[in-house]
Amino acid sequence: MKNWHFALRAYGFLTALAMAGCAADAGVAGATDDAIAATVDGAAGDVAPAVDAQPDGTAAAGPTFSIASGGWQMNPKDEITMCVLKRLDNDAEAWVTRIRTKLSVGSHHMIIYRSDATAEQLDPLKCTPFTETLAGGNVPLMITQVAEDQLQLPKGVAFKLGAHQMVRIEMHFINYTKAVINPTGEVHFDTTDKALVHDEADLLFYGNPDFNIPKGKSYSTPWKFLDVWPGTKIFALTGHTHALGKSVDIAVSDGTITTAPSLIYPGDSPFSWSEPPLAQFDPPLEFAQGQGFQYRCTWLNDTTSSVGFGESATKEMCFFWAYYYPSKGYRMCINSGKYAQYTGSDTTCCPDDALCDVIKSYLGKQ
Repeated sequence: MKNWHFALRAYGFLTALAMAGCAADAGVAGATDDAIAATVDGAAGDVAPAVDAQPDGTAAAGPTFSIASGGWQMNPKDEITMCVLKRLDNDAEAWVTRIRTKLSVGSHHMIIYRSDATAEQLDPLKCTPFTETLAGGNVPLMITQVAEDQLQLPKGVAFKLGAHQMVRIEMHFINYTKAVINPTGEVHFDTTDKALVHDEADLLFYGNPDFNIPKGKSYSTPWKFLDVWPGTKIFALTGHTHALGKSVDIAVSDGTITTAPSLIYPGDSPFSWSEPPLAQFDPPLEFAQGQGFQYRCTWLNDTTSSVGFGESATKEMCFFWAYYYPSKGYRMCINSGKYAQYTGSDTTCCPDDALCDVIKSYLGKQ
């Protein structure tokens, strides 16, 4: 990077994108320090897993490792993101073939990371989501948006967890009720024997922050293209907007934008911003050199103000993420749009882009 001012502007842009990977700002309206610090007994401890460790037809079941968190209070209209760090009690590396989650009333999403942190943080604290992903310290395994969810990996495919793996849980809650709520979240990692695993899984995170939705109008982003590493096999994906969202449309593309593509998402299930469908592919989608996704987001802005991109529920987003194998690591790609003057291209991908190293260096000095 030729000058530090450019690096800082680019850092600010990409950090905002990373923070906005389906996550709200850590600020909260009306919350007190006591309410934020309050936890229930065993809030970040182990919880009893469901009885069915694995469905029929998958690899033989191994142990299940679980985390629960929650206990702070939220008044009506409060919005906050809270995090915990918990070390799992697996004595050896574990191979996760299914992740099951459960969220209480008020949930907007939960992000589950593999973390390289060394110290636990069992009491939920306000946090700035996704920033540490760019710094390389946390790698997302699953992003869930529904009350009860499960990500079933294909037979022989698994996420790898190290011995006594540290896991970071980020929970974004919005109290849309008229009563005080006490949010909670659960995560269960169902595992199998390493000998039954032939490929490691990982996550791709894609999106477009370059939009402004006029008040009282329906609006769609232009179709955009983002590539996928050749040889990638995608077995599931889901889209994400906030409350004005009407659709995230996704199609496989060779890089040529078409106006009426054959959509693979949302598929047969109607898109709902609050519980967007998880499309699963069996056999998985496979990609050759130069192939990827074309996508767009559509909103209906029935408010009295224009709405742009942002982390808060009063702003909007246009993202989707995909679960794939064989793993080449976590990848985040953004269509930069008007921000290309800072990034140098309409497409910025981490860890591929040289700018990512600048961001990591800057974060490392904080």
